[in-house]
Amino acid sequence: MNLIKPGRLYEGDTVGVFSPAWPVDKRGQFDRGIEKLKSLGLNVRLGEHTLAQHYYSAGTRDERLEDFHSLWADPEVRMLLMSQGGSTTNQLLDGIDYDLLRSDPKILAGISDGTTLLNAVHARTGLVTYHGPDVIWTFGQKMTPQIERNIVSTFFERKPIELRPNENWQHQLKPDLKYPGWRCLREGRGTGRLVGGHIRILANTILAGYGPDFEGTILFLEGTDDVARTHSFITALRLHGVFDSVAGVILGWFEGSELEEKELSRPVSEAFLEETEDYDFPVLEIGELGHYVENYVLPIGCRATMDATMKRISLDEAPVT
Repeated sequence: MNLIKPGRLYEGDTVGVFSPAWPVDKRGQFDRGIEKLKSLGLNVRLGEHTLAQHYYSAGTRDERLEDFHSLWADPEVRMLLMSQGGSTTNQLLDGIDYDLLRSDPKILAGISDGTTLLNAVHARTGLVTYHGPDVIWTFGQKMTPQIERNIVSTFFERKPIELRPNENWQHQLKPDLKYPGWRCLREGRGTGRLVGGHIRILANTILAGYGPDFEGTILFLEGTDDVARTHSFITALRLHGVFDSVAGVILGWFEGSELEEKELSRPVSEAFLEETEDYDFPVLEIGELGHYVENYVLPIGCRATMDATMKRISLDEAPVT
């Protein structure tokens, strides 16, 4: 399948905001996110059911699909941005008009449960999708200059991008939390297409039959489960053959991974290295990927190089046209 990149954003372009899973439960942050998007020179259009609620989802499956398709079909909308994640995005996968998406490439961005949509759309259409930003937890939060610059560079400019540790890294809920910085967990250098996201959601997407092709990829992973459950998902990926062909792995921030029984707990990175001890692909750990931390934009499908030894990540091509 040929790689398809959407066009860059220009001042005055319209962003379509939709809720593929959870209803908007943090209206203050949501509103701040909308204002931040406008401050970047963008117009904002909400899907009809973006603020709706159907039990634990923002509208029924059909209503959420209607929002997604109507925003995509709108010629003025050049970017579709998720309000936040949740648990039910996978309900949409077999109802999406993938031909529509392929016929008019647009920027699709989100995180968390959005892992499902980002990887499935890329796998079914070849369209580059963008892991990292959403309305509530990115644009609705305080944004450090380094992260804002990365977002602007990714969506408004046509050039390769170098990623470095965020000097102003801070946990969104625990500002006193200390961050050790990027760590080389297994030396080496790898180049390949980026794929990945939330490890549990990625495993779920694979189970549904909408997972990406992992051959020669740079796989990035984050999560929100404790280390024991996360280890089980790492094992599932290994048994599925995911690690047989990856060129490298980027591990992010695994929120809530420590077990209550502290004597039984350990870092996710340690569990990952144990589970993949028979492999030699490089592994780099970074803090700008995950929940309750500021995320760099990682374009799924874009060619990237990671150097775990030198602690460097670069996008080797412009993420937009």
